[in-house]
Amino acid sequence: MAIDGVLYDGRSGHRQSVRVETQADSLQITFDSGEAETVESARLTWLDSDSRTIRLGLKDEPGWRLLLPIAAESDLRPLVTKAGTYGRWIDRLGLVPALVTFGLVAAGIVAVGYLAPQWIAPHVPETWERNLGTAIVGDFGDNRCRDARGQKALENLVERLEPGATRGPHAITVSALDVNMFNAAALPGNHIVVFKSAITETENVEELAGIVAHEIAHVRRRHVTEALIRELGIGALIRLFAGDVGANAEQIVSLSYTRDNEAEADGDAIAMLRRAGISPRPTATLFKRLSDDEETPFLSAEFLASHPNTGKRAARFAAAFDAKQNYRPALTRDDEDALFNICSKIKPQAPPQPKTK
Repeated sequence: MAIDGVLYDGRSGHRQSVRVETQADSLQITFDSGEAETVESARLTWLDSDSRTIRLGLKDEPGWRLLLPIAAESDLRPLVTKAGTYGRWIDRLGLVPALVTFGLVAAGIVAVGYLAPQWIAPHVPETWERNLGTAIVGDFGDNRCRDARGQKALENLVERLEPGATRGPHAITVSALDVNMFNAAALPGNHIVVFKSAITETENVEELAGIVAHEIAHVRRRHVTEALIRELGIGALIRLFAGDVGANAEQIVSLSYTRDNEAEADGDAIAMLRRAGISPRPTATLFKRLSDDEETPFLSAEFLASHPNTGKRAARFAAAFDAKQNYRPALTRDDEDALFNICSKIKPQAPPQPKTK
């Protein structure tokens, strides 16, 4: 079929009237001068069209344009590749299917990013974690409370919550820090730190027991490593374990856990309190007090930042109270007094230096 059209060769800028014939795999273009040119269909691209005109181009000659009447569309479609508007594979799929595909891929990436830490954390060697945790605890230096009786009482509290927890290859190392911050934190490698204000600002040791039980749960479920992977990425985490990335203690203490992590830790803490015969009601009272004091100067800002939704958590611990159970004190009176004073021991002064004449 012969079609009348207009050609711009992209070089001269002249408008040339041409006659075009479609062939099996090419277009035969004949000029007014009688000269003819064969253009293979593989070189042609469909630029655009409107209600009157089809515009074709050449893939290897950007300025080349062939304008043909819209009536020739059915003859030209089998020969000419439609030009890409958004990109090759998007144009093959279509814009809407491509957007759906993008959405599914993005959702998959988010899901992998959320779930990957849970998959990877159990396979991180515990020796790496322990070395890192020991280094982080060492960052606190002189802030560690070193009263022997108080330290023993703190370890007794951990043992009461999880018998055998401070012994064996997976032993938990618990330390008190002379820092006026109401918080406690799990660290890599089975370390737990409890800040001074969390000891002195709780109304009884049973309130503190709920906090410590929660951190024990984070340790046992390796939530700390999950949080490190989530916030730093696996590459940075490996360099961190290798000692190539500096991490200050405050950065690790302020790690945030997912809601699922926090819910798991609370569930485990309630179970620990139940097994130990310690009432969960004091922990519920503590969380309620913290929730009520969110807008006050009470030393709760750091705790609330890393342990959100204290109101809901208070209700959960309160619901775990069993009026029929015979609850017992978390520690003996002597241990409770020793724990309360764990950071009050006077630090020895350096001996005076001899005078030189």
